[in-house]
Amino acid sequence: MTQNTLTRHFDELQSQLERLPETDEPPPTTLQLLGQSRQEGDWQRFLAYFLSPKEPHGLDYAAVEQFLQGLSDRDDINFEFSRFDLEDINVATEVPIPNGRLDVLIWCEEEWFVLCELKIDSAEGDGQTPKYTTTETFQNIDLDPADVPEDRRHYLYVTPDRSLPTSPVFVAIGWSWIAAQLRAVQKSDYGSYPARTTGQLDDFIDTIETELTMTDHERNETEKASLYVDYYDEIDEVQGAFQNGWNDLINTWGRRLATTLDAAQLVEGPEGVPPVPDEDVLLQLPDGEGRRRYWLCRQANGKWSWLFPTEWWTHLDRGEPVYRNEKPNARIGFLHRPEFDRETVLGDHELTFYLRNAPSGNDKFYPRFAERFNSDDRIAAALPERSERRSRKSNVVEGTYEIDIDEHDSLFSGYIAALATAVDDHIVSNPSLIGRIDELYEETLAEVLASDSA
Repeated sequence: MTQNTLTRHFDELQSQLERLPETDEPPPTTLQLLGQSRQEGDWQRFLAYFLSPKEPHGLDYAAVEQFLQGLSDRDDINFEFSRFDLEDINVATEVPIPNGRLDVLIWCEEEWFVLCELKIDSAEGDGQTPKYTTTETFQNIDLDPADVPEDRRHYLYVTPDRSLPTSPVFVAIGWSWIAAQLRAVQKSDYGSYPARTTGQLDDFIDTIETELTMTDHERNETEKASLYVDYYDEIDEVQGAFQNGWNDLINTWGRRLATTLDAAQLVEGPEGVPPVPDEDVLLQLPDGEGRRRYWLCRQANGKWSWLFPTEWWTHLDRGEPVYRNEKPNARIGFLHRPEFDRETVLGDHELTFYLRNAPSGNDKFYPRFAERFNSDDRIAAALPERSERRSRKSNVVEGTYEIDIDEHDSLFSGYIAALATAVDDHIVSNPSLIGRIDELYEETLAEVLASDSA
């Protein structure tokens, strides 16, 4: 697609996004947090707990009375009960019958019973509801179904969408109706119930409503997903172009830094320095004392884009510079992490610049350098305004730099400009900081070598 076509299509996309209302994702319910928000067994236990007047929830008969009264008010079930029945009501779950188990059974002695088959995602098993209506025994409870008159045996099939059961004896009821009955209990005498119970009741109702109905936030997300499909070709094309530019940034940031930072000079194969890996480059930067020293830019690794003078990565056995983690070693250096900090770069347009004390090189150098560095007053005085010492062992300094896209032709050139500013603040224009780090590094290195040779 041409640039004009892409621009027009993205203007249309932006216009449609702006028409969507702003919504926040609601906090998860307890069952959602535990990843059990659509487990039938958990819903069953919650429902039976609130309906049973014998449980220690403090609702007494309020929930079961509301539930039964709601049934008696329905036109699709011929259910009647008396408030005098309440003291004799029993609730049981997982009631065994021959070749099966009943989810929830509510009964009043031999007067009536209500059998509830609960479904969320699963379908009815083969011949499940007909088997329940013809069972001749309820095991483990004090009730014989034959002792209850047929017209006072009631069967509910509870599903998200009132799906029809195989047996016509069952009445299809939606979970939303269950939630409405519990909500009525909640509103009836809310202040008199224990706080823990009202919280649990709220949470269960919210679980039902958020799982089985679409919230405003979910509708928003669905509409955005549809827009993604509608504009997939355009999004895919610009994402591909961005990824190419991002990969190029990671693979060439050292070379681009050399052309952006006036004080930097790209060098190849200088004498006295081991050859650098093909993907890396060497820069010469001034040290504030009229000398120039070599700094390695470790390219092609977006998670660990190191920048360090060759004297700061030392192999402890050979006493020479290293460019990779060849143990044992003592390694410190500056660092930016475009891949690791990608969301910060894209979302906040910020670059984070670190001074890192590598933990994996030597178990003596690592803690000793951190202790020296974090307690040194001269380091604190030399740090740039946008950086701070974090009192950590690894990333001992972090600085944040704005990526000014408006002043540059792309995010990538803005990123390199921000990186150049960070390098100037910490290295080029800050010889006191680099000089003190040199001293702390050399002191720690000498101490470690002396202890190893003792």
